[in-house]
Amino acid sequence: MSGKKKRDIGGMITVDEVPLRWSVKSEPMRGTTDGDIGLRVSVVRHDETKTRHGDLKAWRELILQYPFEKRQHHASRFPDKPRIDPADLARAVRLAMDAGWEPASRGRPFELMLEEGDLPR
Repeated sequence: MSGKKKRDIGGMITVDEVPLRWSVKSEPMRGTTDGDIGLRVSVVRHDETKTRHGDLKAWRELILQYPFEKRQHHASRFPDKPRIDPADLARAVRLAMDAGWEPASRGRPFELMLEEGDLPR
């Protein structure tokens, strides 16, 4: 069985005393039918509470989509490995909370498309 191995990039952050688990949902993609898509990060409340069926309790997922970067930092045929700064991620999560995402809620994923003005430089 051959195929591209997905890079497992993720971690834990705490925003406003809420433990959150994050992972890279998809890396930047060029030339899709929806145009260029930037890095997408999934954020979910970290909770070890189990349901009566023994599964981990499901919380509402936050999907942060960063703007597509046209230039890579290193000239190579392989894309750069995404680097996630926990402080920048915490700022983006606070933006999502201000926009209406509640970590303790349930339901469909909450998607937030970040713009260049939302990101520190």
